[in-house]
Amino acid sequence: MCIRDRQLSEFTYIFLALCVPFFAYIIKSTEPKKGFSILFSAVIAMNIFLFMNQFSYIGAFFLAMYLNLFKRSEKLYILLLSFISFAVGAYTLVGQTLLMSSLPIMMVSSVFSLMMIGHWFLVDPTISREGMKNTALFSTYLSIGISILVFSGLYESSSSLFNLISTNMLNNIIIFLYLSAALLSFGSYKSLQEKSYTGVMASTGLSYLSLIVSMGASGTLILSI
Repeated sequence: MCIRDRQLSEFTYIFLALCVPFFAYIIKSTEPKKGFSILFSAVIAMNIFLFMNQFSYIGAFFLAMYLNLFKRSEKLYILLLSFISFAVGAYTLVGQTLLMSSLPIMMVSSVFSLMMIGHWFLVDPTISREGMKNTALFSTYLSIGISILVFSGLYESSSSLFNLISTNMLNNIIIFLYLSAALLSFGSYKSLQEKSYTGVMASTGLSYLSLIVSMGASGTLILSI
C-alpha cells in the first residue's frame, strides 16, 4: 500500500510540474486576469505538500514571485524557472523513468489545463479562445501519438499487475482509452469554434470527460510499463 501511495504521489507531482508550461502558454495566448494565475499557481504549489524538498520550495517560490511580478514583461521567464525547479525535483524522485512517464502524464496535464481555463472563461468570457483551441488540439495530437507508440511497442507494457487479461488485451485497452481521449479533446476544440457562450460550456464538459479517460489511460500505461 505504501508503494502504491508513493507512486500516486509521484504521478501527481509530475502532473502538476508539467502543468507549468501549459499555464505559461495560456497566460501568454489568452491573457486572463490575475485571479486565474492565483488559482492555478495555488494548485501547482500543492507539490510542496507531496514532497517537501528544496526543489519544491524553490518552484513554489518562483510561482509566488511570478504573481508579484504579474504586470511585468519578464513574468513568463519566472514561470520557466519554476518549471525547471519542479522538473529537477521530479527527476530526483523517479530518476530516468521520468523520461518514459513524461508523455503520458503530459497528456493529463494538458487536458487539466484546458479544463482550468475553460472554467475561467465562464467567469470572464472576454478572454481569447485561441489558447484554449491550441491546447485542445495539442491534447488531441499527443493522445494519438501515444497510441501509436503503444501500438508500435515503443511503450512495452506488461499485464503482470493485471493478471486477468493478456498483455495484448491490455495494450488494446490503453490504445482505446487514448483514442477516446483524443476524440473528446477534438470535440472540445470543435466546440470552441462555436461563437456562443454554450460552446465553451460544452468544451469544458468534454474536457472533464477527456481528463477522466486520459487519467485512466496514462495511469494504466505507467503502471504496466
